[in-house]
Amino acid sequence: MPRKTLLVLFILATACASGPPTRPNDKEWGQIMTDYAWIESVRKAQPAPPANASRKQLIDIALDTQRKLEPTYTAFTEKVREYLDRTHDPRAAKLLAVEKVLMGDTYMNLLSRYDKALEFYRAAVQLDPSSAEANQRIAIAESRRFVSINAFANIRAGMSEDEVRKLIGLPREDWIKQVVQNGRVYSVWIYPKSDGGASAVYFDNGVVYHTNWNAAAPPGAPSR
Repeated sequence: MPRKTLLVLFILATACASGPPTRPNDKEWGQIMTDYAWIESVRKAQPAPPANASRKQLIDIALDTQRKLEPTYTAFTEKVREYLDRTHDPRAAKLLAVEKVLMGDTYMNLLSRYDKALEFYRAAVQLDPSSAEANQRIAIAESRRFVSINAFANIRAGMSEDEVRKLIGLPREDWIKQVVQNGRVYSVWIYPKSDGGASAVYFDNGVVYHTNWNAAAPPGAPSR
């Protein structure tokens, strides 16, 4: 076999054996940021919700944005994760952490599912321990998981739904019960307590008329 042919085969074999880069490199990172710029453009193109938007409207907007991003978003995060695992590029870890925080924000601020939000925030800290945003949000989510008796005690008859929300937040969307009777809208907002029980705030046409700190007993508590 000619010497030149052997040299070419050696170079090809070496290239195949080396595989993708195992160190951070600007070429791959530049491609990742190009893909990310498209994701950010889709997010920014979404119309801003009206100032008086209902929770349902906000959820619908978030779902619409997510629908437009999928499945590109899933493929993108998998690409970044593969690059991170292979190169240990801290830029990739920070980017994934930012995305975890954004997902956690949806669960915390929009859906009031604090346990799920904490999963995302803690995953962000694992990726980027220096993330001030993730660590701050962990503290916030922990404080909102269970209703505080001190905050609950400040709710008074005659308060609006917005005033209650500012005091103790919104409960999960499936913990708001509503019924219409004789043209009036009656609703109850249910909040979990740290002992496993629940408290409730009752509204008549959006105005508080009753509260119950012990609306539901903790599991296993003796019945009265």
